Amino acid sequence: MRGNKKVFPYVVILKQKNRRSVELVSLLMGFIFLMLQVQRIFSHPGSLFVNLPVAIAVSGILIHNIGLYRKGKKIQMALVFLIAALTFLLVPPTSLLFIPFVIMAALFRAATRAQEIGYSEQEIVFSGLIPQKIKWSELNNVMLKDGILTMDYKNNRLFQKETEDDPDDEDEDATEEEFNAFCRAQLLVSG
Repeated sequence: MRGNKKVFPYVVILKQKNRRSVELVSLLMGFIFLMLQVQRIFSHPGSLFVNLPVAIAVSGILIHNIGLYRKGKKIQMALVFLIAALTFLLVPPTSLLFIPFVIMAALFRAATRAQEIGYSEQEIVFSGLIPQKIKWSELNNVMLKDGILTMDYKNNRLFQKETEDDPDDEDEDATEEEFNAFCRAQLLVSG
């Protein structure tokens, strides 16, 4: 799993349903910041040395990201939000606006990252801002069939999500049968 030092024998990546919506809202937020910069250029000529280069840089990044968005590729807006945060921090009187933009940069990264689930002999770990750990003893069954991951909990809760292949993964992927056999073995041991 990305960002996790522990190596898992099996990692399942869940399909993202809301990535495009998050990216669209982020592009709109980038345009709002750009409009604020243009407004500041005209209303505070003394801060032109900061606002003009930032407006030009953000315009370039937004144009690049719009092109990626139109092609259906992943965009990266965290940089725009960090630039916005630094700009607000450097140019008063809106210095406190840097806080929401730093938060938006972190939330953008979290919202657009595909959720990964790591499976080891000891536990199952859901990736996220705060990783969630599940013991095998909490489950009745875990199965991957036709790209659908199903986890049946002993408390009658059912988790079912569609999976996707990791485009960055160059290793040979395990088959569904291998994964299901691994899960059955862990469920038997935890019994």
